[in-house]
Order: sequence, then C-alpha cells, then structure tokens
Amino acid sequence: MWRTVSFVERIEVDFVGNLFNQAILLGDVDNDQANELIVGNTEGDLHIFRGTFSSPWRKCSDLGMLTCIGIGDVCNKGKNTLLALTAEGWCYLFEVVAEVKKDESKAETEAEDENKIILKPHYTQHLPANGKSLLIADVDGDGQIEIVVAYSDRVVRCFRWRQDSSSDMLETGSTSSTGNLIQISQWQLSGQIGSLTVNLSEEGKPELLVAQPGGTYVKLCLTVVTGGESPGQSESTFVEERLGSARIRNSMITTEIVGGINKGNRGKAGGGTFYALSTLDGTLILIENKEILWSLQVDHQLFALTKLDVTGNGTEEVVCCGWDGQTYIVNHTRDVVRYQFEENVTAFTAGLYSVNQKDNVPSFVYATFNNKIFIYYNITLPRVESTNLIEVMDKMEETHELLTKLNITDPDTSQLRELYHWLLYGWKPDLSLEDDKT
Repeated sequence: MWRTVSFVERIEVDFVGNLFNQAILLGDVDNDQANELIVGNTEGDLHIFRGTFSSPWRKCSDLGMLTCIGIGDVCNKGKNTLLALTAEGWCYLFEVVAEVKKDESKAETEAEDENKIILKPHYTQHLPANGKSLLIADVDGDGQIEIVVAYSDRVVRCFRWRQDSSSDMLETGSTSSTGNLIQISQWQLSGQIGSLTVNLSEEGKPELLVAQPGGTYVKLCLTVVTGGESPGQSESTFVEERLGSARIRNSMITTEIVGGINKGNRGKAGGGTFYALSTLDGTLILIENKEILWSLQVDHQLFALTKLDVTGNGTEEVVCCGWDGQTYIVNHTRDVVRYQFEENVTAFTAGLYSVNQKDNVPSFVYATFNNKIFIYYNITLPRVESTNLIEVMDKMEETHELLTKLNITDPDTSQLRELYHWLLYGWKPDLSLEDDKT
C-alpha cells in the first residue's frame, strides 16, 4: 500500500515568467559547499536564490530565451561554473564569487546594493541554436568534463573547453585564462530527445544515455581519435536499447531518463549504478544493466524525473512529478511514498539545498503558473517502505531490554499488540506471556 506524506516547511520566492524544466536546478554556484537555487525564464532573466531569503542573491537579465542551465567544472579547473544556454544558441559562463558573510540581522533589514547583486557573464560563445537539454559531466571516463547538449532537431552535440591564450570569443573581464568550447562529437538520432544522463556500467565506466520516445533510450559511444587528419575529435556511434515493456507503450510518448542512482548497501564497489525511465503516460521503470528491475504505472502525467536520497541512508530514491503536482518517491524495492503539491506546476526539481548556508538538506522545488517558486526543505523521511509499530519496536535494542526486565520472553505478535495497545491507550491486556512455573 502506498503511503501519503505531508511537507509543511517551505520557502516561497517570486519569479515572474515562463520557464523550462531544464532551466531550474539546485547546485553550488559559488564553491562555498552550500547549494543555491538557480532559475531562468524565457524572457532572459537568470536568478540565484540562497538561504531563506525571498529576493534573489544574484541576478542577470536580457540573456535571451533560456532553455537550459547547468553547474559543473566546465573549464576543468577544479571549481564550479554556471552555464546558461538560450534557444538562440548563446552560451553564457558565469564565475560566481562567494561573498564574505555578514550580520544576518543586517541582511534582513538593509537593501542590497543593486550593482552588487547584478551578475555578468565572464564568457560568451555562440553555439548551434535550439538546445533543449544540457548535461555537464565526464561522459567518456578520461577525467575531463564535457558539455553535452541535446537539440530539438534530434541532434546531440558534445563540447569540451579548450584553453587558448588567443581566443577571439567575447569576454567581459574574466580573470581566468582564455579559451573556447570546441565540438568533439555529434550524433543524429531518430526520435525526439527527452533528457540526457550518465550512468556507471558494471565495470564502473560512464555511459552516456539519451531518452527516446516510447520508454526507450540509446547509449551514445564516444571514442577519441588519436591520429589521422583530426586528432582529438571523436568517432560518434550509438546503440539503441529497447526494453521488453516498450512494445506495449505508445511509441511517440515523451520519455525522461536519470542515471547514476546510488545503490547504497545493495551495491558493491565498482558494480555500477541504477537508472530510471519515466513516460508522460505515467510509467516509471527502474533498470540495472539493461534489465528491468520493476515497472510502476500511475494515473498522472510524469514530466520530471530525478533522484535524491530522502532517507539519509546512502541509497538514492527515484523522484518523479506530474503536471498536477503529484510527486512520487520510490525506492529500489518499489515501495512508494506520495506527496500532493497544492498547485499545478510548470517545473520541478529535487536535490540538496542549504537553508543556513552550512548544511545541504534534501529539498523539493516547485515552480507554479502563478509566478511563485516553493522550496520544501524539511522532507527527510525515516524510511520509504511501509511498516508498523511492532516491526519498529523490534529493531530497537531498548525494547528487548525492557521486555526482559518485565520477564517477558519470546512474545508473539498478538501479545505484543495487546501490550502496546495498553501502553498507548490504557486498556489492560490479557498478559499470559510466560510459562506458569511459580
């Protein structure tokens, strides 16, 4: 049976404009180990929110129609960079600097200097237009970060930052060494692309996976050419992966994918990770090494799919959300917890967020059609699977010690039920828990 939970503690911020689901994320933009919320809209506004403040900590405007936002070590320098991509093809890189901490009371009462919160890109480059999905990760296992962009014309392009002391790109006061993004690979796929992800194989090697319509996906292969006419370029091939359940599904339905799902105690070192697929018609699938572990069908249109450890045990759960705000948290054994957000949502993400600028906590973020964004930050659950009082008490060492002191040994379930009922509600049970030896 599926459990339903309620989340209460939240932060409400105002953000006007329409936004894509790929243009909202949680991450550490200023390299202070405390995660922020970054959102961008189709009007070209980019805002960074931090802590419990409802106003943006940093913002930028007039960027164009923002479709994708990513955070990662884009320049391979050991620190995070914020990347924003527009439908027109403009790629902006931001080096966000952490500010010196100041008195919290002043932060709440004094208005921030407008010039201080204005964010400007330190690097701008024009890439092919109509990018719809973005991934910043090491996709070929060489230790270098790549930028993978999926486009609306079913093309996937892979870029890498190249240091160049004589770059002719547009720069605005960057203190870092110059360079530019170069394309190293390209794939032409047959279906519209849902999302991109990286998953670890059983050998511990990264695999670049792309969601395709109908609950399917392809694995993109990246092989670097070391000789010949174009050394440094990559040979582009892909392998279509069709799951057994894909035959019964609408072949045109939109599909999302998320990989790198930590197995926790179930996995072994170097044993790879899980990945999950969701479709707009309400199907959720967990996969390991091309084999379906389980499939789940719901009555809601699932448009957002992510992963998050909501229990704090090192095992990441699958989190998906529908347009109506219905949110599902599913563990690896298909136990489900549901949460119903109060409004229809235009975008959703889940991840770690820092409320106090010290600790990152699991959080859900909902963007509504009423120009509001809600950050739920107290969502940690003791467990996902359903349980009862007898099972919980049996796992506690103190329970067995107290029962021993009461001369109660090896009680059965019915006797424990009567005992706990009496302790909670005051009804005297019929305790015949030990043999009549006296």
